[in-house]
Amino acid sequence: MKLRSELMPPALDEALVHRLAALAAQIDCGDPEQTKAELVAFNREALTDFDFYQFQGIYGGQEHETWVRNVLAGPYVRLVPDVSKDELVEMVRRLMEAEGTEEEMHFWLCMLEVNVPDEQISDLIYWPGEYFGDVDYPKELSAEQLVDIALARAASVK
Repeated sequence: MKLRSELMPPALDEALVHRLAALAAQIDCGDPEQTKAELVAFNREALTDFDFYQFQGIYGGQEHETWVRNVLAGPYVRLVPDVSKDELVEMVRRLMEAEGTEEEMHFWLCMLEVNVPDEQISDLIYWPGEYFGDVDYPKELSAEQLVDIALARAASVK
């Protein structure tokens, strides 16, 4: 199923991504006094307000370019009031099948977290045993079943 544009990661300016990734790499594991100019430049170009410490350890978790792409896509993550169940199922399916880049999958997970009122949606997708409180949870669920469970749980909490 094709997802409409509101549910897809934004197209990013590649030159900006590369410039910001280079700045992030300088700041990450850098000296707070020696990277002040880079931090100001990053925040100005990315329209963020990060402090030095928010850059520390990025490289240990992901590539700087991936992190920058996620930062720049962040403002596009929003509630889509008319999102359909089929669209939610498609995003879950793509996550379950790891269909997409790391940045796309991060975007879809964030979109699900905003559009499905179940704060444990990521546990349900990736760690159903944690979600159900049964570490040895044996059942394999489909994307549609996961969405049904999350929506039913959210409705019962209201």
